[in-house]
Amino acid sequence: DIRLDRRPPLLLRLAIVLLGVVVVWGSVIALGAQLFGGRPTVGARVFTAVSVGCLAVALVVAARRWLDRRPFSGLALPLSRSAWRPFLVGLFAFSAPSLVGLGIAVAAGGVTVTTLAPGAEVFGMLALVVITVLVYEAVPEELVFRGYVFRNLAAAMPPWLAVVVQAVLFTVLGTALWVVGEGWEVFAERVGIFFGMGIVLGLIRIESRSVWACVGFHLGFQVVAQTLT
Repeated sequence: DIRLDRRPPLLLRLAIVLLGVVVVWGSVIALGAQLFGGRPTVGARVFTAVSVGCLAVALVVAARRWLDRRPFSGLALPLSRSAWRPFLVGLFAFSAPSLVGLGIAVAAGGVTVTTLAPGAEVFGMLALVVITVLVYEAVPEELVFRGYVFRNLAAAMPPWLAVVVQAVLFTVLGTALWVVGEGWEVFAERVGIFFGMGIVLGLIRIESRSVWACVGFHLGFQVVAQTLT
């Protein structure tokens, strides 16, 4: 395949994209801190989500075209009505059992859930969390790691090994960004979370053959985690 011979080596392609990921997330977070004074306002959240989402998608599109020289469709994230089924399967795969478990815990008296704002405000904040998590975390992170990184790794090694390698890369970059922002005290906790999620999402990618299923699962996980704090 002449096109394959003209492509940069796999490690170089991955290194370029992952370096781009660090630049995108790091620069947007730093710029947001300057613009909003480090305050967790609605404006800061929207700015960060939209900026990272747009730049990360542009990065992968450019890498797929100029580094891989392959169509974007090979990343299993189609922009069509067919995306809804795997997305909803992934979303409910996490949300349904977690909410059932929460309901049982509340009914048994082991957990108490309270709201700190009026109902309308809670609904509005929940909608904001869903939208910004989807744009800032679920879509860009899954496109990069379970889309671009996994697709390239799976072309050079067995799928199970590609799952492990992408999970390690996901863990290294995700943990590094948290350590830079929060300090070394979050290291042990974040390593476990990122690696566990990386493995689970990689397996979902294999079984579903769709990055949308990973996006749905990621969205459910983050929305539940961020609203129950």
